[in-house]
Amino acid sequence: MSKIYFLPVKHGDAFIIECNRGDVCGLIVVDGGPRSCGFKLKRKLNELEIPELMVLTHYDEDHIGGILQLVDTCLDDHTIPAKEVWANCAGYVEVAASKYTTATDGVRLSVKLNELAKQHEMAWRNDLHEGVKVDLPFANIEVIAPTKEIMKMVIKKQEETARQPLNATSKDSNDLEKSLDELAKDIPPKPNLEKNNELANASSIAFILRCDNLSMLMLGDSYPQNVEKYLRDEKGYSEENPLVVDYVKVSHHGSKNNTSNSLLDIIRCDKFILSTNGGNGRSKHPDRTAIAHILCHPKRNMSTKIHFYFNHKMELIEENGAPFLNEGECEKWNFEVHDNITEL
Repeated sequence: MSKIYFLPVKHGDAFIIECNRGDVCGLIVVDGGPRSCGFKLKRKLNELEIPELMVLTHYDEDHIGGILQLVDTCLDDHTIPAKEVWANCAGYVEVAASKYTTATDGVRLSVKLNELAKQHEMAWRNDLHEGVKVDLPFANIEVIAPTKEIMKMVIKKQEETARQPLNATSKDSNDLEKSLDELAKDIPPKPNLEKNNELANASSIAFILRCDNLSMLMLGDSYPQNVEKYLRDEKGYSEENPLVVDYVKVSHHGSKNNTSNSLLDIIRCDKFILSTNGGNGRSKHPDRTAIAHILCHPKRNMSTKIHFYFNHKMELIEENGAPFLNEGECEKWNFEVHDNITEL
């Protein structure tokens, strides 16, 4: 039976997906949370086995930090973090260590992955872009973002600013006095790829995963415009022919600029995963507007209950972030919140 391990890694993302197809099973790791939570990923993997695949969606601290720690341990122990690693990092620029986990550390990680690939039989791919399809013995994966053009921009930017912090930040705020259906009318702006933080998120690997008894749309920190364009133009999904999946991993921890009505209108799903403890001071997640899009987009079937899954307690999320729901809205908009969930 396929299973999702949904690790509580503060404001970051870290997933271990146990995939099965027929009699074949395999583990896929997606991101590792911030460096301070790297031990949680390693401890869980020690309970399981060496993953077949590890996907690093992009080079933000809250996604890559725990992986950096894991890779350091693997170098010391002469082991590998996974049999194959996907990481779109520029791996050919020598840089000094930084106290930040940024594009600089993305390059550092690439250097370390090169070392592991030479020492052991570990495959490493750094060419993941929309349209790449991989048929594994235990699962099918189709990459739906980023575009080739965005990856070229990222590599160029990393080479130019390898010693500078390049964190993707968000300053979302919640607006409890506005109704959800009013907030759902908000149209997220197109990302400005001249801004380092927005380019970082635009480079995020997003993909569709399918195996026995499980289908997932893993969105990383991607922007809805890029994902929607691929799903419509290349896959033929539409309001009349939506993409059907069991789970959607909500992009960027529920930031308001990373979810849109028009994307949700071509997806049929009633289970949404949000990985956040409310934020880390610079950013507050989830944003009420993102929740509003999920609940009130025009093509939503109101007779189907929506389920939100959080990996931390609601009290902590609201303490670190801000309250994002009003009393009575669960009944009015037919949804349920499940908090402190670490396994699905």
